[in-house]
Amino acid sequence: MKFDCNCSKPLFINRQYSYWESRETTSDEREIIEKILDDKFLFNKNILHVGIGNSELAKKIDASNKIFGITLSNNEIDYAKSLNLKNYKPIFCDKYSLKFKEIFHNIKFNLIIDTNLKSYSCCQSAFDNMMESLFNYLEPGGRIITSINGMKWFKTLKPKLSFNFKNFLHYKMKEVSGNPNNILKESELKNICSKHRIKILLHQKLCYLIK
Repeated sequence: MKFDCNCSKPLFINRQYSYWESRETTSDEREIIEKILDDKFLFNKNILHVGIGNSELAKKIDASNKIFGITLSNNEIDYAKSLNLKNYKPIFCDKYSLKFKEIFHNIKFNLIIDTNLKSYSCCQSAFDNMMESLFNYLEPGGRIITSINGMKWFKTLKPKLSFNFKNFLHYKMKEVSGNPNNILKESELKNICSKHRIKILLHQKLCYLIK
């Protein structure tokens, strides 16, 4: 994949990397799922899920909605496809890449879900470009929903060859400490949203960015 920036990045596309396909849903994402399941807004909508994990969100959302999900784990893709869910399209894609812009440039979403907007950014430029893309993908009145807790930490993903008695030697994506500048401060988020004329709504543990 190609990127706007020149940062060095690991390549996950050439192997079957395991990540979150068989793990429990994180508390941050569970809070988002619980909230949107109570929302009558979600009927016959276009939804983008950034970081599909174990695909719990796609499994629980009404099948009338069309869901696009992106991930850097081929194992997550395979698991998502095995569910045979109507209107669910998992795609291998890095949200900071040019491919992200190419795939979705002519699609508009009513809802975009990303629990960690900045946590895994390689640099500030990549983050700024990604946020601009997300705002461009929104329908008027559409919203991005993220976790307030997910704005407070920073990590990066590294490829690792691992071993256990179930899978023997296998490849997985390992989380390691990332760039402290990837803590997304409320002041930074307000500046970005002001620039793009996006409204911010903080609700308990969640943050809504509304076009």
